[in-house]
Amino acid sequence: MKHILLQYIDLAQERGEIQKRITNLNRKLERINKEGNVKDAVKGGSGGYQTFHIEGFPVAEEDETKYLLNKNIRLLRQREHDLMEKVVEVEEFLNTLDDSRMRRMITKRYIEGKQWYRVADEMGKQYTEESCRKQMKRFLEKL
Repeated sequence: MKHILLQYIDLAQERGEIQKRITNLNRKLERINKEGNVKDAVKGGSGGYQTFHIEGFPVAEEDETKYLLNKNIRLLRQREHDLMEKVVEVEEFLNTLDDSRMRRMITKRYIEGKQWYRVADEMGKQYTEESCRKQMKRFLEKL
């Protein structure tokens, strides 16, 4: 649990990054579907002086690209699901804590990502940066 707790902020950021990647891949798929035919000009015949214009739809290339993009999207969605499971795990852990003070500290430090001096400030006048850090260290060692 300590390991996941320490990574909570990174988990949330990674989820956002994955969502952006999925959006970009979906845009790429849409662009492939929208663009359709490709055109090209090649030289050949008569000693290489003739120009041939070719036009067509790259079906094999399109199918391969769509397959790979869809596979990548599925993999990213699976990773996003796994991240969400870990986030829920942390939230469930917080619900099991009887100590409100530690729940608040964990939330401020690991969920919201605040520096220790901010945690101490928000906890109240009797708390210092060092006292919060030590309390958390002792708590995590007990886990």
